[in-house]
Amino acid sequence: MPSKTSPGRVPLYRQVQDVLLQRLDSGMLEPGDRLPPETDLAAELRVNRLTVRQAIGELTRAGRLVARQGSGTFVAPLPQHFPIELAASYIGGPDGLGAAFTSVGRTLSETPVGSAIVLGGTAPQAEEYLPGRRLRRIDTVLAVDGEPWFANSVWMDDRRFAGIDRHLQDGVPLYTVWRDIYGVHLKAAWRSFAAAAASPRVAELLCVPAGAPVLLRDGLNVDEDGIPTVYINRSCRSDRVRFVANYTPTSEPSTS
Repeated sequence: MPSKTSPGRVPLYRQVQDVLLQRLDSGMLEPGDRLPPETDLAAELRVNRLTVRQAIGELTRAGRLVARQGSGTFVAPLPQHFPIELAASYIGGPDGLGAAFTSVGRTLSETPVGSAIVLGGTAPQAEEYLPGRRLRRIDTVLAVDGEPWFANSVWMDDRRFAGIDRHLQDGVPLYTVWRDIYGVHLKAAWRSFAAAAASPRVAELLCVPAGAPVLLRDGLNVDEDGIPTVYINRSCRSDRVRFVANYTPTSEPSTS
């Protein structure tokens, strides 16, 4: 239930927005489901109807909800995925970003901002790709020359990486901890990209306004035996980051 707004606290409409986002992300509300009427949500969450309307408006602009004239507001369909085949390689840093920034004279640093055991049913995507594990979620921020550019949420098997909290420290990439402490070398299994609006939590971490455009990048990493090991969700500042896929030349098909 949202708390009353006071100086320094998140505005009520953003708190309502977060409640609705949790329901969308957890699968409580699925694509095509109709949202309860604003009056019902306002009564349930003990806020003004206009507060609910503002939160719904933000989620509609972000593409998570869709309004249908005369019918109500519905959960938007899932985005269509378009696969691109790339060669996999082992990752030595935050997805190879460190070397890329070093090559142009810039510094990438990673700072942990949260770590907790995940309750079952609250992280459906991570649980889908890492089934049967007791999951730990670690949140970090990647900064370029001290400015936050990426907000990361990472899910992993808490038993396989037991005691990882003891090894989290500013400036030490998670990939380094996985490799040097646990002997786990990771490579990418897949990555997906989508446009979104920054949630209040992501906006605070990236020092941008809530609702600012971000690029969401999800992905799964596997170990040397091909076992799914780490699920990653990354929010990238769209005013700082763009991704470019370079295609390596291949031989022309034979005509003989």
